[in-house]
Amino acid sequence: MRERALVFGPANLVGILTQPDPERAQKGAPGFVILNSGILHRVGASRLYVRLARVLAEEGFTTLRFDFSGVGDSDVRRDAIPVEERFVTETREAMDYVAEVAGVDRFVVGGLCSGADGAFFSSLQDDRIVGLWQIDAFCYRTPRYYRRRYLPKLVDPKAWAHSIKVRVAPDEMEARDDEQFVKPEYRRIFPPKEIVGEGLETLLDRGVGLYFFFTGGQDEHYNYAEQHAESFPKLKLDRRARIRFIGACTHMVTELDHQRVFLDDMREWALQFGDRAAAPALT
Repeated sequence: MRERALVFGPANLVGILTQPDPERAQKGAPGFVILNSGILHRVGASRLYVRLARVLAEEGFTTLRFDFSGVGDSDVRRDAIPVEERFVTETREAMDYVAEVAGVDRFVVGGLCSGADGAFFSSLQDDRIVGLWQIDAFCYRTPRYYRRRYLPKLVDPKAWAHSIKVRVAPDEMEARDDEQFVKPEYRRIFPPKEIVGEGLETLLDRGVGLYFFFTGGQDEHYNYAEQHAESFPKLKLDRRARIRFIGACTHMVTELDHQRVFLDDMREWALQFGDRAAAPALT
């Protein structure tokens, strides 16, 4: 495979283009564009994006992982467009570049957390996108979620003791928390469930392939494998998309075993967009 650093687009975005050896390249296959999340640059959480790009190159796909403006090595934008619009604009610029250098006209996009959000909105606005993958995508609580989250606490003496202590001495508990923890300022905002459902329906109707990887690292939102499908029952996501949930997995997918599951899934899922049949999973 070949990897090279590059600068592209009006905003001077910096990325790494990973291309397969010519004899392994899949003819007519889409290009993959990987979107960074938050302030994490193109390497990805725990270098996950590096490994993903190389796995995809081994299977014949060209991949661009890049930094959005103001992140990593990319310049800061000089205009004042909203962040949601910036995600879409710069994802399109990345696809335009890959189309020019690799001669592809279809794309698969994805990312982790806010990268997943940007990939979702880009997919809705650009018909060149034929595949969408997301790590910890927008998700919504179900009755089963609440049962799994709260019923065990009803029979847990420690949970009852903590609840009583919070109510009896709330000032003491708050002071202790302030001393020991720095409260995060970032809060991810999910769109209304109806909006996301309509978007997923649009993508499915368009024939876009979908892969969702959920982690236990966001258990305040998601805590069982079937939750995403049960959130949107009429879409039948359990039959029309690949969904993976690993309760022990961190939001940043830090464990190598969990990365391996994700990479195996992505390798097999990606092959549907190429001209070769699925091969055995990675070892």
